[in-house]
Amino acid sequence: MELPVELTRSRSGLHVKRTAVVIVSRQGHRVITEPQRPGRGTYSRALPGHVDVNLGQGEYAVVASLVMGPRKRVKGLFTVYDGTGLRRLVVKYERLKLRLSSGDRELSWVVDAAVEALGLSDYVRRRNYGRRGERVKRPPQEGR
Repeated sequence: MELPVELTRSRSGLHVKRTAVVIVSRQGHRVITEPQRPGRGTYSRALPGHVDVNLGQGEYAVVASLVMGPRKRVKGLFTVYDGTGLRRLVVKYERLKLRLSSGDRELSWVVDAAVEALGLSDYVRRRNYGRRGERVKRPPQEGR
């Protein structure tokens, strides 16, 4: 499975985008921030690329894509993929809050582990993954 990884900055230096991949399992986690193959980034000053990830049974890949704007506000998405490459969960991050966007809320522990692995736990005040029994907005889809 090919996943994006980047650290890019705009020409003016006002916008910064960071995309990292966290491999999470019940036994632990591993953070990937360096690309294996070059690619094209969002902004001009860049270290963009892609990584190839092979997941085992019970492992999940979390793509954390965070953008810092001119007022130093950070927002982004945490996307969870399973071993078959299916997108299982999308969680939005904005204003120090995590909110379920689509997918299976039973995998919210994977996002929590990725937030902890990236050292962002001090920057998350609230988590809203919905209530049990609520209808999920969209089913999981293949690819990105």
